[in-house]
Amino acid sequence: MNIKDLFKKHTLFALACGFAVGAVAFAGGAAFMHISGSPEFCGNCHSMTHEAETFKLSSHSEQNCAECHLPHQNAVVYMVEKGRSGMVDMYHEVARDYPARIKLSDDAKEMVNANCLRCHENTMKDVKISVEPKDTGADCLKCHSRIAHGSNHKEGGIRIE
Repeated sequence: MNIKDLFKKHTLFALACGFAVGAVAFAGGAAFMHISGSPEFCGNCHSMTHEAETFKLSSHSEQNCAECHLPHQNAVVYMVEKGRSGMVDMYHEVARDYPARIKLSDDAKEMVNANCLRCHENTMKDVKISVEPKDTGADCLKCHSRIAHGSNHKEGGIRIE
């Protein structure tokens, strides 16, 4: 039997197997993306232990870390930033050079603020604030920086029930 006959005879089977492998790979990738953004996953690193513990006490504890700490403009931007930030976090975790109190960079503050506004869009549409640089500049973190991780590593922020 030559190769052409083999393909003709098993085309449907090969397509079905290819589809099944693709579906499993897609589902596995999607599951990993979800799990790798969770507080349990992020809290596994020694440097993030306190952040994960304070987050468990916060009013946002039902969210994944990625909801606040990754951009959500589109899937490509999300994936690129997830890979970049994951590599940076892994580097610093291996080097053991994270400070005792981790602070957000200016870029990270912008991203977190954009995600606050994304999730709380309905709330914010009724808020009449002047979005002037002299005010908060629409920076949620100026007033609400302690919501997710508390004012120190012993508390989980403000509970709003």
